[in-house]
Amino acid sequence: MRKKTIDTIPVLTDEIKNILNTFSRSRTMPASLTNRASIALMASEGLTNQEISARLNMHYNSVGGWRSRFLEALPHLREVQESAPDKLSDEVRKIFSDRPRPGCPCVFTQEQIMKIIDLACKAPSDFGYEVSQWSLNLLVKEIRRQGIAQDISAKSVSRFLKGSQIKTP
Repeated sequence: MRKKTIDTIPVLTDEIKNILNTFSRSRTMPASLTNRASIALMASEGLTNQEISARLNMHYNSVGGWRSRFLEALPHLREVQESAPDKLSDEVRKIFSDRPRPGCPCVFTQEQIMKIIDLACKAPSDFGYEVSQWSLNLLVKEIRRQGIAQDISAKSVSRFLKGSQIKTP
């Protein structure tokens, strides 16, 4: 069985090491950030992923991922340290923050959502309904009747209205 080589982290500057120490000992930062700073510190001391994962009670694949990510960002951190040392802490925080996840693509266009919100702001009586307020199901019925969207649920309409700060019926 082939032994995996680990990415070695070169010697850290005192400024970067101080920031990592501050992050790793923080009681106010999220635990995920403190763990990630600890990973970088331990890796710079030469510990293996397995040793770090045992100390932090994390899976060694996670440790390896954060170790690699820090190593990739290290040249950038050194540039920031030279050009704007006051921003170094913010850059370290960005490196250890989760990247945005794509999620499911939106099924409805912004134009459709705006039309739905506009419709919800009008009285149901304007469209021939004998009620004073929209119910979600009645709103869905009218959205379909007007051809704004054919395959829409009451839950989707509720989400759009909540996102626009309009009171849900």
